[in-house]
Amino acid sequence: MSGRVNRHQRKASQSMFMLPESLLNLETPLFENGGNKATTPNLVQLPLEVHVLPPPPPASTDQANATSGMAVHDDCKLKFLELKAKRTYRFIVYKIEEKQKQVIVEKVGEPAESYENFAASLPADECRYAVYDFDFVTEENCQKSRIFFIAWSPDTSRVRSKMIYASSKDRFKRELDGIQVELQATDPTEMGLDVIKSRAS
Repeated sequence: MSGRVNRHQRKASQSMFMLPESLLNLETPLFENGGNKATTPNLVQLPLEVHVLPPPPPASTDQANATSGMAVHDDCKLKFLELKAKRTYRFIVYKIEEKQKQVIVEKVGEPAESYENFAASLPADECRYAVYDFDFVTEENCQKSRIFFIAWSPDTSRVRSKMIYASSKDRFKRELDGIQVELQATDPTEMGLDVIKSRAS
């Protein structure tokens, strides 16, 4: 009786480890030619999923200005702070050095210099940035001052120069903390003393 049980147990154990033929057919023999050549199993190819990434968003206006703007020399900010805090200068004229790709200080005006001296410091056919510290008296007889930022872009200047100064203006102006009035001029009449007075009040 025990022998029959053992035979049944062996038969059952053998059937437990038998694989279906459908799975056995997925592989080829691991060795061919008498075991000298190894073969690889047949792999089932699965469909590939391709994910297309959306294009990046366009750069903002601020980013575009930052990338197109010129570098700013440290002396530009230093001279402006002296004008604002110590009133060491009446005006500052800034120039873009295209080869060096940076804004530099071209000229400074002493406190006693007039507005006419400042206007004469701007070239007739070249673009410039400028800062002017304008003193005036209000109708209430109060002494005040306004710091003007002037973007000088005459009609006779080169087109390339106009584009460079226009694209760099916002970035450069952010370096000068304390600007109170901005003025853009293409000829002297647009930045005359009467215009300055009207914008200051």
